[in-house]
Amino acid sequence: MNMLSVIGLALVSAVLCILIKQYKPEYAMLVSLACGIIIFLAVLLNLTPAFDVMDNLIQKANINQQYMTILLKALGLCYVTQLACDTCNDAGQTSIASKVDLAGKTAVIVVSLPLFNALVDMALGLIAK
Repeated sequence: MNMLSVIGLALVSAVLCILIKQYKPEYAMLVSLACGIIIFLAVLLNLTPAFDVMDNLIQKANINQQYMTILLKALGLCYVTQLACDTCNDAGQTSIASKVDLAGKTAVIVVSLPLFNALVDMALGLIAK
């Protein structure tokens, strides 16, 4: 899906949301959510070549594959959390959106703990020498 398709889908969905919101506001939110999910999936499909390039670079640099996995998990958590926050904000639920944002940030920290541990071990190893 190229950028023009994403823009077209977003504009059509926005117009549909405006039209539907007058009669059935709950359906407008569903249209908005569906549009967000479709665009998110399109972005993921377009990122596949970038993931391949990053994988090749990590292999060339002889870096542990676990680090890339951690980074990709954290990136995925950020994207999914942002999608959920935006959807909650669109529905007028800013309080829930802020709680989802906090949960996403906490999840990124938890996923990143092995990376922090490796960095501390590396720093301690340099200091000990």
